[in-house]
Amino acid sequence: MGSRKYRIFILGAGFSKEAGLPLASQLWAKILKRAKSQQMWSETFRRDMKDYLEFQQRCGGKQLTEEKVNFEDFMGVLDIEHYLGLRGSDTWSDEGNMSTILVKWLLGQILAEHTPSADNIPPLYRDFAAQLQPDDYVFSFNYDLLLERALDAVHKPYRLFPFHNRAVDKDGGAWVDNSRQEVTLLKLHGSIDWFDRRKFTLMEAQSRGRGPTSSIPQCVFNDMERLNVTKIDPGPRPPEDIMAQMYRVGNIETLYREGASWTCAPSLLAPSTMKILNAQGLKNFWYGMDQLGVCNYGMAIIGYSLPPQDEYARRAVYALVRNYQESLGYDEKEWGDRKSPLVIVDHRENTSQLCKFKKRYRFVDWSRAKLLTQGFDHEAVKTIFHSD
Repeated sequence: MGSRKYRIFILGAGFSKEAGLPLASQLWAKILKRAKSQQMWSETFRRDMKDYLEFQQRCGGKQLTEEKVNFEDFMGVLDIEHYLGLRGSDTWSDEGNMSTILVKWLLGQILAEHTPSADNIPPLYRDFAAQLQPDDYVFSFNYDLLLERALDAVHKPYRLFPFHNRAVDKDGGAWVDNSRQEVTLLKLHGSIDWFDRRKFTLMEAQSRGRGPTSSIPQCVFNDMERLNVTKIDPGPRPPEDIMAQMYRVGNIETLYREGASWTCAPSLLAPSTMKILNAQGLKNFWYGMDQLGVCNYGMAIIGYSLPPQDEYARRAVYALVRNYQESLGYDEKEWGDRKSPLVIVDHRENTSQLCKFKKRYRFVDWSRAKLLTQGFDHEAVKTIFHSD
């Protein structure tokens, strides 16, 4: 974050709810049903589920059914198994074991089916996107494409990485280009339309000794024209930067109408209690969040309840809130402006839910904040952008 004034917006699943996107609590039933119907994958998924249920019974004394499984805990156990390499030579890939890859694919498929097209974005989201300004930062914990399509619909320039580079030297040093007038949208858990090319590059190299590249299994990278696959950042980036190998699939609905492939897992952190084990690639998105917030002149948290499975993110959100509410410039004018109150938007139906929510956000100075409990709607947008 540079020395220019900016605003920060943190988005959770509640941001997308009004557009018909399923919440995390609704995804498990959909994924479970589809996973068991996948011809090539169902046996592996059933075995992993059986092992998980047995693990919970024998280690924790819990008698669970598949329907009562905690989705994030199941995925967390799979993440631990993969991280430790407990399957040895049977470890499936760097992106996870087979069941994890299947779940990532199904997440993408389900969310792609529920996301409105760019021509049908609800007015609520067009209104929100239209009021974002260059130098604003949006930190999204969502996998869906709702905000990108809203930004496209209102012709608002944006980027999906922290900054552009003018040049990169042979040692990986970079010269940053701050001249672009864009909204910065950082998807902290990845996205259903992101695909990492490194695995395909490795398969290409291996296939050269065996014959033509047509022997490589079907993947987005050997069908780039049909699927409209483009690099997220076409500019120079250090080789070790994951964004140097990250691509977007434009025709995402076309891709997800086809069968799941072990070579085509979208680049996202699956819902898991152990996301931090797989967050290395996107770690740069968090860089600098704990710096002084004197240039931050607006902040809103929309539909993000700090769920327990994202406990690692609590530290980052705490840092942003603390810097915003406690840095210089809150109670006095700086650069001709005074900071507006932090706006937090969520849906809470009763006092018990509200108390639980405030307990998670106990670090907020509520004398410097506005809490809206009716969910994300037009009134929330009005408050977010015109709060004083």
